[in-house]
Amino acid sequence: MEKNIKLLVSDIDGVWTDGSYYYNTNGDSFRKFNTKDSFGVALSKLVNLPILIISGEDNEMVRSRMTKLKIENYKLGVSNKLKVLIDHCAKLKIDLSEVAYLGDDMNDYNMLNKVGFFVCPSDAYLRVKNKADIILETPGGQGAFREFVENILNSKGLLDQAYELYINN
Repeated sequence: MEKNIKLLVSDIDGVWTDGSYYYNTNGDSFRKFNTKDSFGVALSKLVNLPILIISGEDNEMVRSRMTKLKIENYKLGVSNKLKVLIDHCAKLKIDLSEVAYLGDDMNDYNMLNKVGFFVCPSDAYLRVKNKADIILETPGGQGAFREFVENILNSKGLLDQAYELYINN
């Protein structure tokens, strides 16, 4: 099934982060991102597999991370993730069955049975884990996006090629 994947879609909170917010004494919040996920982005770009990020939260930290990783397709502050995905798929002229989605909680739940392949981190919410096609070994915020990308590329027979391109780039 993963061989037909033409788009990688991911949530942020609980996937790229551990879902925690850190606050300083001024009330400013921070998030921790893991550099392992940036390798997942690099690998998918090397084999021209597009990425779309859809997050319910809209904040500058995520925007900065997307800019640093040169991810152009992201939507923040989204309440209806499925609608955003349907619109994006129409632009790409692909079907939802050609989408692999990485999510962890109830705001991703409506993607289950809609996309071709649903994946979640090892620490995802139980209801999501019970319906996911694959449960990653990695928890959110610890490189789950990279493991997601590697699984998809491996199933498509592209993982070795992607690493070869990365090493020789």
